[in-house]
Order: sequence, then structure tokens, then C-alpha cells
Amino acid sequence: MRPAWPNRIIFVLALAGIGVSGYLTLAHFKAVELGCSRLRGCDDVARHWSAKGFGIPGLEAIPTAAFGALGYATLFVLAFLRAATESSEKDRRIAGLQWALSAIAFGVTVWLTYMEAYVIRAWCQWCLVSALISVLIFLTATAERLIGTAPPGPNIETQGEPV
Repeated sequence: MRPAWPNRIIFVLALAGIGVSGYLTLAHFKAVELGCSRLRGCDDVARHWSAKGFGIPGLEAIPTAAFGALGYATLFVLAFLRAATESSEKDRRIAGLQWALSAIAFGVTVWLTYMEAYVIRAWCQWCLVSALISVLIFLTATAERLIGTAPPGPNIETQGEPV
């Protein structure tokens, strides 16, 4: 059985990601004021084409942050399902889904952060927080994957006895 701590971390981070990306989505629809710190680049980033459906024609009405909220919500549900399952096979499969989704999110995060830094040349604090959450989820899922594939250690009860 895998350790529970990585899934718990993913659960909490996904919940935080839902909050941040949900806030950005509401700000896109003008339901809340987009508060920005001293960085003062939030409005520039929010006006850029990449903040609206990733700039894909036909998806402009959907904020890019809404896709983030959907991804975080999916990771949250997967973490909840893992916590509720008794089967180690189901746990392994769900962990694989978590890792795959976090890897996709990591790639999207790298691209969006590149857009902020080199194309828009403005920084949105909320986008950076979401990026940090995404990276932490990916690192946690990757660490679990690496730990889970490590060969088992010696059995203390049979150590020193002939096999």
C-alpha cells in the first residue's frame, strides 16, 4: 500500500487551486474585482488573448482559469476517491491518473508562465500562485511515483536467514 501523505497533500493543494482559479474565473466574468498587489500586472494578463480559452478560436468566452478550476476539481475528486478506496490496484490506477493530469497541468503552467514573462511582460500574482500550486502537485505526484516504484527494502523478520 502506498503512503497516504502524497494524496493528502494533493487533496489540500487541489482545494487551494480550486479557490485561486475560481477567483480568477469570477474576476473574468466581472463577478468580483481582481485584486492585485504591487506587481500591478493582473489586468494586463487578464486582457491578453491567452487568458481567454487559451486563445483557441471558439473558446474565447471561457476563461483559461476555468480550465484550471476544472483540472484542480478533477485532481480533488481523484484524491477523494483514492482516500475512499480499499483496493491497492484502484489506488495505483488513480495515482497514475493524478500524475498524468498533474503532468499536463505542469506543461500548461510552464507555457502560461512563459507567456506572462516574455510575451505579456506582466505578472499576475494569482496566476503565479496557481502556477506554484500546479508545480507542487506535479512534484508531489512525481515523488510518490518514484517512491512507489522503488524496490522493497529488506524484511527485518527474514534478514540474515537463508532464502
